[in-house]
Amino acid sequence: MKRSLLRIFCIFLCLCLLCPNFLATNANAAISYRKPPAKVENDPNDPNAAQNITSINLIKEHGGFTNVKYLFNGQEYGKETTKEDAFLTLEYSSGIGYLYLIFNQIYGSYTVTNNDTGAVVTVGQNGFLHDLIDLTAHFGSAPTSVTVRFTSGAAKFTELLVFTPGYLPEYVQVWEPAKADKTDLILFSTHGDDDTLFFAGILPYYCALDYEVLVVYMVDHSVRQSYRLHEMLNALWACGVQTYPVFGKFGDFFEEDLALGYKIYERDGITREDIIGYVVEQLRKYKPKVVVGHDFAGEYSHAQHMIYADCLAAAVNVSNHASQFPESAEKYGVWDVPKAYFHLYKENPIVMDWDTPMDELDGYTPFEITQLFAYPLHVSQQESWVSNWINGNYFTIDKASQITEYSPCEYGLYRTTVGEDVAKNDFFENVLSHARQAEKDEADRLAAEEAARLAEEARLAEEARLAEEARLAEEARLAEEARLAEEAKRAEEARIAAEAAARQRNTRIAYVAAATALLAIIAAVLLIAKKRRD
Repeated sequence: MKRSLLRIFCIFLCLCLLCPNFLATNANAAISYRKPPAKVENDPNDPNAAQNITSINLIKEHGGFTNVKYLFNGQEYGKETTKEDAFLTLEYSSGIGYLYLIFNQIYGSYTVTNNDTGAVVTVGQNGFLHDLIDLTAHFGSAPTSVTVRFTSGAAKFTELLVFTPGYLPEYVQVWEPAKADKTDLILFSTHGDDDTLFFAGILPYYCALDYEVLVVYMVDHSVRQSYRLHEMLNALWACGVQTYPVFGKFGDFFEEDLALGYKIYERDGITREDIIGYVVEQLRKYKPKVVVGHDFAGEYSHAQHMIYADCLAAAVNVSNHASQFPESAEKYGVWDVPKAYFHLYKENPIVMDWDTPMDELDGYTPFEITQLFAYPLHVSQQESWVSNWINGNYFTIDKASQITEYSPCEYGLYRTTVGEDVAKNDFFENVLSHARQAEKDEADRLAAEEAARLAEEARLAEEARLAEEARLAEEARLAEEARLAEEAKRAEEARIAAEAAARQRNTRIAYVAAATALLAIIAAVLLIAKKRRD
């Protein structure tokens, strides 16, 4: 999915993620481009561009809100919790094209009423935290007045943006639901920022090449760190990901021993089988062609990284067996993942190139997209342990290949159903994406149909040729029969004519003989008569 240069620079923290409560500043580590990029609005003179008209003055009526100003303060960390059945009525005489709601907690369905016509639509079924409502698409035109009603109980959200019709600014996140049965690559990232650190480069690279990429997280950050969910969405969007992620459901802690990590989960009633089952369900539901997981040693010895790698390895070995975790098998069917890679895995090693500029990324490298534009959006994590990673140079190096500790370029092929890698520079070597496979299958189908058509044409042509040969042979036979019959007829006529001529000749001879004999008799009679007279 191509990202324009504007999009890259427009990525921001969706209404400014800056919040001093979550930043522990470090003067020695502060680098200017680590700040989230500022949002850039559309050109106000472009008639096709949607304009940000967000203002508290658009609200003409509301109910169930403590203070609606928190929806318009430009901070994702500002929170507003409504009462049940809360509502907002907004008016804009030139027409409202879009509503962009940023929830602080997954909500669910709610309704939007077009007050111009009375039409009502139900939205929010996907449960996105950053939810865009295209009013023109829903109602056929931009209404001048709408009422948003939260019908599924109390809502917690942080911001509301309003736009006129047109194409949206690049910072507006238009998420798509994860595609069941059609996901190409799943990155199993333990925490909200691991995907932009240890896996730096993967997401921009494969999204730019139009693969369907999904991130499935392990840890649930919503309980104590709900702000991190916004950071995760913002960073994913900066990487080019448009498929809404699967947020994890397991608690967060730090431990350096795998066995102790499992014991911590067991104290919370979570077993290794529970985590494997969670991973198996994702594999069966989304049916990825490639999966990528953490270092089995947990990168910097993080037990949760080890657990996720361990459970992913177990999952890819059982996800094709219906007897294992039968509930998800019955719901989604089974799936045998074609290829599974793990970070820093030493067997069947592969080295990925995240340092070559890509036209699809406007000349940036995949690593630069992650380093400069995605990871800085994890604002709350900027002064964490990563500031000491590779001696504090993560944000000053130029290339991913310069990272020697926990290199984001090094992986190993753990399991394959499509053969070993040869080129060793592409997760998708020997396997096609779902879309490309569908294209190939369609091309093969059309080729098979064409081959069948040509074979049928050849068969019909051969039948026609044989029929023509048979016809010509029959005509020749009939002609020969006619010729022979004609010859026989002529021969018979000649015979009959000859016989007739012979009969005529014999008759003439007989007549002559008879006449001769008669003359002889007459002569004899005359002679006898003369002798008598004499």
